[in-house]
Amino acid sequence: MHPTKPAGVLDGVRILELARWQAAPRGGMILRDMGAEVIKLEWSKSSDLRNSGPFVGEMSVQFAAYNRGKKSVTLNTRHPEGKELFFKLLEVSDVVLENFRPGTMDQMGFSYEKMCEVNPGIILASVSGFGQYGPYRDRQCFDPIIQAMSGIGHQTGRGFDQPVMAEGPIMDRTAALHATIGILGALRYRDRTGEGQWLEVAMLDGGITLEEVALAMCHETGTNDFTRAGSFIKCKDGFVSTGAARAGMWERMLQIMGYDELSEDPEFAAPMFATDKAEIRMELLHLWCEERTTKEVETALVSADIPVGPALSIPEVLADKHLWEREVMMEEELPGGKKILVPGPTIIKFSKTPTTAGPIPAYGEHNSEIYSGVLGLDDQQLSRLVANGVIT
Repeated sequence: MHPTKPAGVLDGVRILELARWQAAPRGGMILRDMGAEVIKLEWSKSSDLRNSGPFVGEMSVQFAAYNRGKKSVTLNTRHPEGKELFFKLLEVSDVVLENFRPGTMDQMGFSYEKMCEVNPGIILASVSGFGQYGPYRDRQCFDPIIQAMSGIGHQTGRGFDQPVMAEGPIMDRTAALHATIGILGALRYRDRTGEGQWLEVAMLDGGITLEEVALAMCHETGTNDFTRAGSFIKCKDGFVSTGAARAGMWERMLQIMGYDELSEDPEFAAPMFATDKAEIRMELLHLWCEERTTKEVETALVSADIPVGPALSIPEVLADKHLWEREVMMEEELPGGKKILVPGPTIIKFSKTPTTAGPIPAYGEHNSEIYSGVLGLDDQQLSRLVANGVIT
């Protein structure tokens, strides 16, 4: 059982989500955690991630990760009466979130111009691989494509002489976060002016933003010599990462390693990027770490107020008390008593309007609540729509 949801910053905002997979649905879930009502329109069980593994019992882990807390409504948007129902929902909604290929919404009869005729204040948020305009506009896209084309795969893999792909869908998440920010901005603008608008987010644009400094340096120098100072440093039993970017940090680092004389040398104790001695002092750090365990290194550097962290595996992250105390992830009980791990309430922590995490919706679970409670359809009308294949 979930307690009554407390007031959130987006209470009263209703979002129609036509989005699938990850890039946009993750954004819809964040908005829901902040208080918005997110109605997920599903036209079949195979239209999203419900049938995609891995599974806990009969529940898709992927679907649960991006859609818990939303309201599931089934709707055949290809049916003329399905289109009418969509526009009736549009009349009482604030935002439409979609991530089809550019032009698809127009083909469905749901262009932004048509939406505005029904609801002039509507906000349409469109997430796509390459944007609503540009030379790659019409290409299909998934997260790995953007890791390749944004340059981040190449930058990450430079030490391995080949591109390296992040295991997690970092480009989907980046796009979802930018879409969320855009929706919040559009809502604020509408509060001031009463006007809705159409905003779009391209996954490739978001991926490129992750390499802004490298791109600027390449543009300035004509080379690709820029590398981030961070690295994984080998210890006896694993790896750590550390950074002494500010004045005083390398001074303390050298003291911890036993190089008191070097700690007094301005060239060795200088901040990051400010000295030619950087390679020498990093080599000293590598040698020092190789003789110690990750825990010994972490304890020593934390005690000196130097940023450091062990490189944890997924099982180790799962065992980390920080994850559980801050509810970054949480267990959701499924029918039959099994539990599935899902994202906790959005990582934004408000002091007065707490975020919440709701249950994973069953397919079409909220048909009656939305069609009868919101649109006022009676049982006879609902039965006819089901018989006609408008609602599955």
